[in-house]
Amino acid sequence: MFNLYTSAGHPDLPGTTEEEEEDEDYENTAPPYKDLPPKPRLDLTPAVSTSPSLATPASQRHQESGGPRCCPAERLVCLWLLVVMTLLLGCAGLAVTLIKYQEVVEELRTFRQTMWEANVTGMAGLAGLKKDIDRIRADTNQSRGKLWGLLECSGITCPEGWLPFECTCYYFSPSTRSWDEAREFCQDNFSHLVIVSSFAEQNFLAKAHDSPWMYWLGLSDRDQEGDWRWLDGSPVTLSFWEPEEPNNINNEDCASMNRGGTWNDLSCFKTAHWICERKCSC
Repeated sequence: MFNLYTSAGHPDLPGTTEEEEEDEDYENTAPPYKDLPPKPRLDLTPAVSTSPSLATPASQRHQESGGPRCCPAERLVCLWLLVVMTLLLGCAGLAVTLIKYQEVVEELRTFRQTMWEANVTGMAGLAGLKKDIDRIRADTNQSRGKLWGLLECSGITCPEGWLPFECTCYYFSPSTRSWDEAREFCQDNFSHLVIVSSFAEQNFLAKAHDSPWMYWLGLSDRDQEGDWRWLDGSPVTLSFWEPEEPNNINNEDCASMNRGGTWNDLSCFKTAHWICERKCSC
């Protein structure tokens, strides 16, 4: 019966002789315990949960987690404080910058004022120096003219009562006549009313008469009012008029020299002293 089930391919029923034999062989076989690692002991201690208990207060949880956490309101306050501090620092920096800027502007203003004063002083000094140079040049020309007069006319003398200057003789009248009468006197004495042609000659004439009298010059604007010309027809290129002269009050068409050498226009019919000039025969 047993063989028939086996040969037919049916599985053996539980509790058969072969299974029992295999169980007995396994139980009689001693496993090599000495080669196996020891089994870990089981820890029967109840596990403690690490998650915070629902009954634990929030403050205690904060302390256990390392400190308080900022809420959104506190963060906003901190942010505003940071912004305020930044603005204060910016305002302080701007104030310092403005103060420095004002100091620089003031220094620049002082520097410009100093430069302007130095420029004005320098210009005044240059003007004074130019006047000194002109005066020295005039004195030099006068001295040179006197020297030339002495050298060129050293062999002759001017007529009695005439003064030499640069090989020219000058006559200063002691009496007075009208302008036309004075011109006729000069012509009768082989001369003419003086014609001023240089600074040196002007200075010589001004110093030579040195009197409060007025002396006729060979200058008039009879032909055309305001067009002053010398007796030889040449225009005036060098003049020494008094301030606000000539003014042509009462038809003043003839020129005269005052004390100090300045010129003035007078009526040709008035009487005044006169100056004649003539070339000396060197």
